[in-house]
Amino acid sequence: MNMKSLLCILKPLLAAIVVACVVSGQEANESAKFAKRDAATLPIIQKIHIGGDPDWLSIGFGSVWVSVPKNNEIVRVNPIRNTVQARVPLGEDKEPCYGIGIGPDRAWVLNCQSQSLARIDPGKNKVDLRVPVSIDHSGEGGIAVSRDSVWFVSNEDGHSSTLTQVNSHSGRTVRKIAVGKDSAVVKLGFASVWAVSSGEGKIYRVDPRKGKVVATIPVNAGPRFATVGAGSLWVLTQSDGNVARIDPVKNKVSAVIPAQVPGAGGEICYGGGFIWVTMSGTPVMRIDPARNRVVDQYGNYKNADAIRFGFSSIWVSDHGKGDLWRIDPRKMPAR
Repeated sequence: MNMKSLLCILKPLLAAIVVACVVSGQEANESAKFAKRDAATLPIIQKIHIGGDPDWLSIGFGSVWVSVPKNNEIVRVNPIRNTVQARVPLGEDKEPCYGIGIGPDRAWVLNCQSQSLARIDPGKNKVDLRVPVSIDHSGEGGIAVSRDSVWFVSNEDGHSSTLTQVNSHSGRTVRKIAVGKDSAVVKLGFASVWAVSSGEGKIYRVDPRKGKVVATIPVNAGPRFATVGAGSLWVLTQSDGNVARIDPVKNKVSAVIPAQVPGAGGEICYGGGFIWVTMSGTPVMRIDPARNRVVDQYGNYKNADAIRFGFSSIWVSDHGKGDLWRIDPRKMPAR
């Protein structure tokens, strides 16, 4: 084949590639466009003063649960009256961190300073079991609770790479499973336990019955917080501030949403048909899972970055002023 004939064949192919790249770039640019609003415009219908430095949030037992490391307590909020219902002192358990796990009949808290796991009886609002543990002191992680087990990542090897299962009745360790280094966040979903390895940039999927890793899914660097919703696992990657959507059937990333909130900290949750993301400086962001696109982002406030959905509301911890915000998503602009 002479050069002229070859060029005749390659020319339309190259043109098609160029068009595809341009279209792809346009689609990427379009997906990165969204409304940016000021946090002052959020429809906050109530600010409940917690005191201290309210941080991690959870929903369960008809209440909103708030960890307050500075006061060494867990605060329980009544969502009907929008008032503090109870304050649970942790006593010898120091510095609640890694979130609040809600099980069928107990709440669970990992404590960084005391290196302990505390079980809280919601009927008495008291700690009724303490278990010594070894966890990373950074406090940026998560805890998951199933019907009879508590799951978290231990740090015996200095690399925070041991997924640990504890019996929720006795507090005894059931098994330990090797996962990726610098793992901290654990989630339950799709009959699996998911451990997020920030050090390796991978998500480890574990079969809880067999106690074995069944899949490892690569994502962008610095994955940390995750949530389950809309048929997927969603992971916030701190290096680029994007959100990866993982298909649990194919065990692969099905979409990457450019949320544009890189940095340490943050959180992500699901509720009311949306994925909700928070990061220091950006208290609230909505992602529409039907379109894999950011709807809007509320910024210009740096002291709030814990978020949960419950009781038809969005709840955000304001570390700076010691408040818990209750936001009505129905009053937010339509998607």
